[in-house]
Amino acid sequence: MKQGNIKGWLGLLFLALALFLPLGTLRPNRILPGTTFHLYSLMKEPMAWAFVVLGLILMAFLWSLVIKGGKYTPALDVFPWILTLLPASLLTAIAKYETTEIVYDPEVVRISLSSGFWLGLMGTILLLSTGKRKGFLFLLTFLFLLVPPLLGWTPYLALLKEFLIIKPTFFMELQRHLVLALVSVLLAILPGILLGYGCYRFQRGREWILATVNFFQVAPTLSLLALVMIPLTLLSQAYPVLADWGIRGIGFAPAFIVLFCYCLLPITANTYAGFDQVEQEVTESAVAMGMKSNQVFWKVLFPLAFPVILSGVRTAVTQNLGNTILAGLIGGGGMGALIFLGLSQSASDLVILGTLPVVLFALIADEFLRRIEITAHYKMGGTYDSAHQRV
Repeated sequence: MKQGNIKGWLGLLFLALALFLPLGTLRPNRILPGTTFHLYSLMKEPMAWAFVVLGLILMAFLWSLVIKGGKYTPALDVFPWILTLLPASLLTAIAKYETTEIVYDPEVVRISLSSGFWLGLMGTILLLSTGKRKGFLFLLTFLFLLVPPLLGWTPYLALLKEFLIIKPTFFMELQRHLVLALVSVLLAILPGILLGYGCYRFQRGREWILATVNFFQVAPTLSLLALVMIPLTLLSQAYPVLADWGIRGIGFAPAFIVLFCYCLLPITANTYAGFDQVEQEVTESAVAMGMKSNQVFWKVLFPLAFPVILSGVRTAVTQNLGNTILAGLIGGGGMGALIFLGLSQSASDLVILGTLPVVLFALIADEFLRRIEITAHYKMGGTYDSAHQRV
């Protein structure tokens, strides 16, 4: 079965399961557990269930034509655009849920999103990923999700309430997160390329270089943080001026060093692979044309290896955006500070609020760098296949 078929039918399965799972939880306040509700609680008419079933059957039929390359119908062009509205519509319906079974204060009542909504959102994304213009459709789906809160249609939504409470802190920690993640990648690019080129030029040292950078990758992040914190603590105690500069056993410095080390392996390995894929006949032809060694490097080797190097940078960026969450454990800030605060207070909505921007920025960065990588492949005279390999 093709990958598109698997994604399409899995997306339909997730949407079907969302019909029977809780969509939200109505809680009188942040502490009390509250009452869960399902899709049928949002339905005002019994015939709504028949509408949902028929809609799913139609969705399965239409999407099967897309993922199986079936006969063209105009509905196939319209369906993905309509699908982008589904999560926002569901969010609006959930956030307006009301019941007369319990008495609550409108000022503190909140509705938390449950597994049914998140599974429905995942199913929508999987369905969209099997069609054309999936990157634009993903972005459109998330933009539509922002519309109901901005228009004031979700006054009881718990995520919105948590955001309004910590709004200044949210943007401050988001800025710290992005700075810590992206700057550590930028500073690792040059050393990573040099180490990768060293693997290409010096075969004897290749195993040592790759083993060293691989150690940082396979070592547990928390263990590596602890190993870095010890010497930094001793240095800051021996030289107080370092502590004044922010180099301490906790905070920004150890988190930055660990993230820097984690970036080295993907960049180094891809740099070596990029240089190694250049056929020896190409470089020999360049030398035969009278090029010097530095000209061969800048005009032949590096341009041909650049798309593969960029793929390593893309991997480093996406993994770094996720790894930076652990900086919150040692006072380094970032969205991890909000996530671990939510865990300590058993506030699941605060955990989700800290997680969503990380996922969203990782997806955006990955798509942006992927497009640059594809462009670089084509400019080098190659093509870009489904496995992201230059051929």
